Amino acid sequence: MSNFNSSPNLSLGMNEFGMKASHMINSSPVDKEQTRIAEIAQGNNDALLSLISDWKKPMYAYFYRSLSNSADAEDLTQKLFHRIYRAAGSYQPKGKFSSWLFTIARNLLIDELKKKARRPNESTLLEYQIADESRSSKEELHEILAHELNKLSENHRTALLLRVQQELSYREIAEIMQTNESNVKTWIFRARTVLRKSIKLHH
Repeated sequence: MSNFNSSPNLSLGMNEFGMKASHMINSSPVDKEQTRIAEIAQGNNDALLSLISDWKKPMYAYFYRSLSNSADAEDLTQKLFHRIYRAAGSYQPKGKFSSWLFTIARNLLIDELKKKARRPNESTLLEYQIADESRSSKEELHEILAHELNKLSENHRTALLLRVQQELSYREIAEIMQTNESNVKTWIFRARTVLRKSIKLHH
C-alpha cells in the first residue's frame, strides 16, 4: 500500500451533506465493493475517492445523529475514511461491506462519546426550549428528539439509528453490533418507547 500521506485530499465538504434517509445510497453489489477495497489496498486513489463519494453522506448523517455537532461529525467521517484506507489491505469479505464499514464507524463513535463523557455538557433541554421562540414546531421537535436521543444508551441509540436512518435489517445491525437479532429488536423497541414518552411530555 502506498504511504497514506500520498493519498488524495480527503476534505469531504460536509456542509453540502443531507441528513435524510432519502439521501442514502443503496448498498453496492458485493463484488463492486470488494474490487474497490482491493484497489484501495493497492494505492488506487480513484477507488478511494469513489468510495468516499458513495458513502460520505450516510456516514456523516450517522455520526451527526449521535453527536448533534457538524464539526465533530465531519471530523469522524474523515477519520473513518482514513481508517478504511489503512485497513483496506486486511479486509476480509466474509459479510456485507456495509457491516464492516459501520463496525469501524461505531468503534470511532464509541471512542468519541467516551471523550465527550469526560467533558462538561452545557446543553440542557431548557436551552433548547428558550433558544428561539419564533422557531417552528417541526424545528422544536427535531431539537427535542436530538436531545433525547443523546440520552439513550449507546446500544439503544446505535441500533435505532442503523434501523431508522440507515434502513439496515435486524440481521445486519446484529452483525455490526456483534449481538443477536433478539437483542437488536429489544433495544430498538425500548429506544422508540423512550422517545415516544419524551415527545408526549413536551407536547
